Amino acid sequence: MNDMTSILSQPVARLGATTITLGGVLTFGAVLLLALFLALVIALWRAGKARAVAATEAADHARDTEARMADILQAQAEMQGRMGAIAEVFGARQAELTQSLGQRLDAMTGRLGQTMAEQTKSTHESLAKLQERLAVIDTAQGNIQSLAGQVVQLQAILSNKQTRGAFGQSRMEAIIADGLPHGAYEFQAGLSNGSRPDCLVRMPNGAPMLAIDAKFPLEAWNAIRAAEGADLQKAAAQASGAISRCISAISPKNT
Repeated sequence: MNDMTSILSQPVARLGATTITLGGVLTFGAVLLLALFLALVIALWRAGKARAVAATEAADHARDTEARMADILQAQAEMQGRMGAIAEVFGARQAELTQSLGQRLDAMTGRLGQTMAEQTKSTHESLAKLQERLAVIDTAQGNIQSLAGQVVQLQAILSNKQTRGAFGQSRMEAIIADGLPHGAYEFQAGLSNGSRPDCLVRMPNGAPMLAIDAKFPLEAWNAIRAAEGADLQKAAAQASGAISRCISAISPKNT
Protein backbone atom coordinates (compact mmCIF):
# COMPACT_ATOMS: atom_id res chain seq x y z
CA MET A 1 0.00 0.00 0.00
CA ASN A 2 2.84 2.40 0.89
CA ASP A 3 4.61 1.47 -2.34
CA MET A 4 1.47 2.26 -4.37
CA THR A 5 1.07 5.60 -2.58
CA SER A 6 4.70 6.37 -3.19
CA ILE A 7 4.36 5.56 -6.91
CA LEU A 8 1.24 7.71 -7.30
CA SER A 9 2.84 10.62 -5.47
CA GLN A 10 5.89 10.67 -7.71
CA PRO A 11 6.09 13.86 -9.79
CA VAL A 12 5.85 13.48 -13.57
CA ALA A 13 5.92 17.16 -14.59
CA ARG A 14 6.21 20.62 -13.13
CA LEU A 15 4.33 23.74 -14.20
CA GLY A 16 5.86 26.72 -12.45
CA ALA A 17 5.49 26.13 -8.73
CA THR A 18 2.94 23.32 -9.26
CA THR A 19 4.07 19.73 -9.25
CA ILE A 20 2.01 17.26 -11.27
CA THR A 21 2.06 13.76 -9.82
CA LEU A 22 1.22 10.45 -11.46
CA GLY A 23 -1.89 10.10 -9.29
CA GLY A 24 -3.15 13.51 -10.40
CA VAL A 25 -2.66 12.60 -14.06
CA LEU A 26 -4.56 9.32 -13.60
CA THR A 27 -7.37 11.11 -11.73
CA PHE A 28 -7.69 13.76 -14.44
CA GLY A 29 -7.76 11.07 -17.14
CA ALA A 30 -10.49 9.14 -15.30
CA VAL A 31 -12.62 12.28 -14.92
CA LEU A 32 -12.13 13.12 -18.61
CA LEU A 33 -13.15 9.60 -19.72
CA LEU A 34 -16.24 9.74 -17.48
CA ALA A 35 -17.25 13.08 -18.97
CA LEU A 36 -16.83 11.76 -22.52
CA PHE A 37 -18.89 8.67 -21.67
CA LEU A 38 -21.71 10.79 -20.22
CA ALA A 39 -21.66 13.06 -23.31
CA LEU A 40 -21.90 9.98 -25.59
CA VAL A 41 -24.84 8.55 -23.60
CA ILE A 42 -26.71 11.88 -23.76
CA ALA A 43 -26.10 12.20 -27.52
CA LEU A 44 -27.38 8.66 -28.17
CA TRP A 45 -30.47 9.31 -26.03
CA ARG A 46 -31.29 12.49 -27.90
CA ALA A 47 -30.78 10.81 -31.28
CA GLY A 48 -33.10 7.94 -30.31
CA LYS A 49 -35.73 10.36 -29.09
CA ALA A 50 -35.51 12.37 -32.33
CA ARG A 51 -35.94 9.20 -34.43
CA ALA A 52 -38.99 8.17 -32.39
CA VAL A 53 -40.58 11.60 -32.83
CA ALA A 54 -39.89 11.54 -36.59
CA ALA A 55 -41.41 8.06 -36.92
CA THR A 56 -44.52 9.15 -35.00
CA GLU A 57 -44.94 12.24 -37.17
CA ALA A 58 -44.57 10.18 -40.36
CA ALA A 59 -47.20 7.68 -39.16
CA ASP A 60 -49.60 10.51 -38.24
CA HIS A 61 -49.08 12.12 -41.66
CA ALA A 62 -49.81 8.82 -43.43
CA ARG A 63 -53.02 8.32 -41.39
CA ASP A 64 -54.15 11.89 -42.11
CA THR A 65 -53.49 11.44 -45.84
CA GLU A 66 -55.41 8.16 -45.94
CA ALA A 67 -58.33 9.76 -44.05
CA ARG A 68 -58.42 12.68 -46.49
CA MET A 69 -58.35 10.32 -49.47
CA ALA A 70 -61.22 8.29 -47.97
CA ASP A 71 -63.25 11.47 -47.46
CA ILE A 72 -62.62 12.57 -51.06
CA LEU A 73 -63.62 9.16 -52.44
CA GLN A 74 -66.75 9.12 -50.30
CA ALA A 75 -67.66 12.62 -51.44
CA GLN A 76 -67.10 11.58 -55.07
CA ALA A 77 -69.35 8.54 -54.65
CA GLU A 78 -72.06 10.65 -53.03
CA MET A 79 -71.80 13.22 -55.82
CA GLN A 80 -72.18 10.53 -58.46
CA GLY A 81 -75.28 9.24 -56.70
CA ARG A 82 -76.75 12.72 -56.53
CA MET A 83 -75.97 13.32 -60.20
CA GLY A 84 -77.76 10.09 -61.12
CA ALA A 85 -80.80 11.08 -59.05
CA ILE A 86 -80.84 14.57 -60.59
CA ALA A 87 -80.60 13.12 -64.10
CA GLU A 88 -83.48 10.75 -63.34
CA VAL A 89 -85.63 13.55 -61.93
CA PHE A 90 -84.79 15.79 -64.87
CA GLY A 91 -85.73 13.07 -67.37
CA ALA A 92 -89.03 12.39 -65.62
CA ARG A 93 -89.91 16.07 -65.43
CA GLN A 94 -88.94 16.59 -69.05
CA ALA A 95 -91.30 13.80 -70.05
CA GLU A 96 -94.01 15.37 -67.91
CA LEU A 97 -93.37 18.73 -69.56
CA THR A 98 -93.57 17.21 -73.04
CA GLN A 99 -96.80 15.44 -72.16
CA SER A 100 -98.24 18.57 -70.60
CA LEU A 101 -97.36 20.70 -73.63
CA GLY A 102 -98.86 18.10 -75.96
CA GLN A 103 -102.08 18.02 -73.96
CA ARG A 104 -102.29 21.80 -73.91
CA LEU A 105 -101.75 22.03 -77.67
CA ASP A 106 -104.48 19.44 -78.26
CA ALA A 107 -106.78 21.36 -75.93
CA MET A 108 -106.00 24.65 -77.69
CA THR A 109 -106.79 23.03 -81.06
CA GLY A 110 -110.14 21.80 -79.80
CA ARG A 111 -111.01 25.07 -78.05
CA LEU A 112 -110.47 27.68 -80.70
CA GLY A 113 -113.45 29.56 -79.38
CA GLN A 114 -111.97 30.16 -75.89
CA THR A 115 -110.92 33.61 -74.90
CA MET A 116 -107.40 35.04 -75.21
CA ALA A 117 -107.21 35.39 -71.43
CA GLU A 118 -107.35 31.61 -70.94
CA GLN A 119 -104.65 31.10 -73.58
CA THR A 120 -102.42 33.69 -71.89
CA LYS A 121 -102.89 32.00 -68.49
CA SER A 122 -102.00 28.59 -69.93
CA THR A 123 -98.88 30.05 -71.56
CA HIS A 124 -97.73 31.61 -68.27
CA GLU A 125 -98.18 28.31 -66.43
CA SER A 126 -96.12 26.49 -69.05
CA LEU A 127 -93.35 29.06 -68.84
CA ALA A 128 -93.31 28.79 -65.04
CA LYS A 129 -92.86 25.02 -65.23
CA LEU A 130 -90.16 25.44 -67.86
CA GLN A 131 -88.36 27.87 -65.58
CA GLU A 132 -88.46 25.27 -62.79
CA ARG A 133 -86.85 22.75 -65.12
CA LEU A 134 -84.16 25.26 -66.06
CA ALA A 135 -83.48 25.86 -62.35
CA VAL A 136 -82.98 22.10 -61.93
CA ILE A 137 -80.51 22.15 -64.84
CA ASP A 138 -78.59 25.03 -63.26
CA THR A 139 -78.37 23.10 -59.99
CA ALA A 140 -77.09 20.02 -61.82
CA GLN A 141 -74.46 22.13 -63.60
CA GLY A 142 -73.25 23.51 -60.26
CA ASN A 143 -72.93 19.97 -58.89
CA ILE A 144 -70.92 18.96 -61.96
CA GLN A 145 -68.53 21.88 -61.46
CA SER A 146 -68.10 20.95 -57.80
CA LEU A 147 -67.34 17.34 -58.78
CA ALA A 148 -64.77 18.58 -61.32
CA GLY A 149 -63.04 20.57 -58.58
CA GLN A 150 -62.86 17.48 -56.38
CA VAL A 151 -61.37 15.48 -59.26
CA VAL A 152 -58.70 18.15 -59.73
CA GLN A 153 -57.94 17.98 -56.02
CA LEU A 154 -57.60 14.19 -56.25
CA GLN A 155 -55.22 14.57 -59.20
CA ALA A 156 -53.11 17.04 -57.19
CA ILE A 157 -52.83 14.55 -54.32
CA LEU A 158 -51.90 11.68 -56.66
CA SER A 159 -49.18 13.78 -58.30
CA ASN A 160 -47.01 13.16 -55.22
CA LYS A 161 -45.25 9.78 -55.58
CA GLN A 162 -45.18 9.04 -51.85
CA THR A 163 -48.85 9.89 -51.34
CA ARG A 164 -49.82 8.02 -54.53
CA GLY A 165 -47.90 4.95 -53.33
CA ALA A 166 -49.68 4.93 -49.97
CA PHE A 167 -53.04 5.40 -51.69
CA GLY A 168 -52.34 2.63 -54.23
CA GLN A 169 -51.25 0.19 -51.53
CA SER A 170 -54.35 0.91 -49.41
CA ARG A 171 -56.65 0.38 -52.42
CA MET A 172 -54.80 -2.83 -53.33
CA GLU A 173 -55.25 -4.14 -49.78
CA ALA A 174 -58.95 -3.27 -49.82
CA ILE A 175 -59.51 -5.02 -53.18
CA ILE A 176 -57.68 -8.17 -52.10
CA ALA A 177 -59.42 -8.26 -48.71
CA ASP A 178 -62.84 -7.96 -50.45
CA GLY A 179 -62.10 -10.58 -53.11
CA LEU A 180 -60.15 -13.30 -51.23
CA PRO A 181 -61.04 -15.27 -48.11
CA HIS A 182 -59.22 -14.50 -44.87
CA GLY A 183 -56.06 -16.57 -44.60
CA ALA A 184 -55.52 -16.79 -48.36
CA TYR A 185 -53.27 -13.73 -48.34
CA GLU A 186 -50.84 -11.84 -46.13
CA PHE A 187 -49.68 -8.21 -46.36
CA GLN A 188 -45.99 -7.26 -45.95
CA ALA A 189 -44.96 -10.89 -45.47
CA GLY A 190 -41.24 -11.66 -45.23
CA LEU A 191 -39.76 -14.18 -47.70
CA SER A 192 -36.79 -16.49 -47.32
CA ASN A 193 -34.71 -14.35 -49.70
CA GLY A 194 -35.11 -11.32 -47.42
CA SER A 195 -37.60 -9.45 -49.64
CA ARG A 196 -40.96 -8.20 -48.36
CA PRO A 197 -43.70 -7.82 -51.07
CA ASP A 198 -46.81 -5.69 -50.47
CA CYS A 199 -49.02 -8.79 -50.57
CA LEU A 200 -48.45 -12.55 -50.66
CA VAL A 201 -51.29 -14.72 -52.08
CA ARG A 202 -51.35 -18.40 -51.16
CA MET A 203 -52.30 -20.31 -54.33
CA PRO A 204 -54.39 -23.53 -54.16
CA ASN A 205 -53.27 -27.09 -54.91
CA GLY A 206 -49.72 -26.52 -53.67
CA ALA A 207 -48.92 -23.99 -56.39
CA PRO A 208 -46.17 -21.42 -55.66
CA MET A 209 -47.29 -18.35 -53.77
CA LEU A 210 -47.94 -15.15 -55.77
CA ALA A 211 -46.17 -11.95 -54.67
CA ILE A 212 -47.89 -8.63 -55.51
CA ASP A 213 -46.40 -5.12 -55.36
CA ALA A 214 -48.56 -2.00 -55.81
CA LYS A 215 -46.34 -0.28 -58.39
CA PHE A 216 -47.22 1.46 -61.65
CA PRO A 217 -45.23 4.03 -63.74
CA LEU A 218 -47.96 6.71 -63.76
CA GLU A 219 -45.71 9.46 -65.17
CA ALA A 220 -44.75 7.30 -68.16
CA TRP A 221 -48.40 6.42 -68.80
CA ASN A 222 -49.44 10.10 -68.65
CA ALA A 223 -46.63 10.90 -71.11
CA ILE A 224 -48.11 8.40 -73.61
CA ARG A 225 -51.57 9.94 -73.22
CA ALA A 226 -50.20 13.44 -73.81
CA ALA A 227 -47.89 12.51 -76.72
CA GLU A 228 -48.84 13.02 -80.34
CA GLY A 229 -47.24 12.16 -83.68
CA ALA A 230 -43.53 11.33 -83.51
CA ASP A 231 -43.42 11.89 -79.74
CA LEU A 232 -45.86 9.01 -79.21
CA GLN A 233 -43.31 6.35 -80.22
CA LYS A 234 -40.67 7.91 -77.95
CA ALA A 235 -43.11 8.06 -75.02
CA ALA A 236 -44.12 4.43 -75.64
CA ALA A 237 -40.46 3.33 -75.56
CA GLN A 238 -39.89 5.21 -72.30
CA ALA A 239 -43.05 3.68 -70.80
CA SER A 240 -41.91 0.22 -71.86
CA GLY A 241 -38.57 0.79 -70.12
CA ALA A 242 -40.32 2.02 -66.97
CA ILE A 243 -42.58 -1.05 -66.91
CA SER A 244 -39.55 -3.32 -67.46
CA ARG A 245 -37.79 -1.69 -64.51
CA CYS A 246 -40.87 -2.25 -62.32
CA ILE A 247 -40.96 -5.92 -63.41
CA SER A 248 -37.24 -6.31 -62.67
CA ALA A 249 -37.69 -4.76 -59.24
CA ILE A 250 -40.66 -7.02 -58.39
CA SER A 251 -39.52 -10.33 -59.95
CA PRO A 252 -37.02 -11.25 -57.20
CA LYS A 253 -39.90 -11.27 -54.71
CA ASN A 254 -41.53 -14.16 -56.58
CA THR A 255 -38.49 -16.43 -56.15
